[in-house]
Amino acid sequence: MLVTSQTVTLVASILALVGSLLTILVGTRLTLVKERRQLLWSKDLERFLALEELAGQLTEELASYRVLDLSNIVSRLEEYRQAAGRFARYEAVRRAILTLQNTLDRMFVAKRDHGDNQQDLRTELERDLKHLLSACDRITERDKLHRTRI
Repeated sequence: MLVTSQTVTLVASILALVGSLLTILVGTRLTLVKERRQLLWSKDLERFLALEELAGQLTEELASYRVLDLSNIVSRLEEYRQAAGRFARYEAVRRAILTLQNTLDRMFVAKRDHGDNQQDLRTELERDLKHLLSACDRITERDKLHRTRI
């Protein structure tokens, strides 16, 4: 069989085409995987921010000296109770949620029943909220984000 320059050029072109197609295929696959991972992380980040906001609002409401608005606080406490299940993947965050939930519930009862230990519970609420925020920051690496912007 005689190999001509046209045959060599044709084979080289076909190999280049196959290489280009493989590169495009692999690049597209990697891009899709990266975008999916970023989308999932952005949804997780939104959930963390919503959790922090709800925990802060509940802590503020229950630690205040105002009279409780039962219609508002009961539904938000119930929403917060469900948060531990949504964050089961992050053990430290789940434990911090449960700890704060316990303190929120105890403060709710103390305010509703006009208990004497409200001041001690206010201190616990602040401590437990800071612990939850710290656990969330470790997962979201928020400290690193703040340091790189400065």
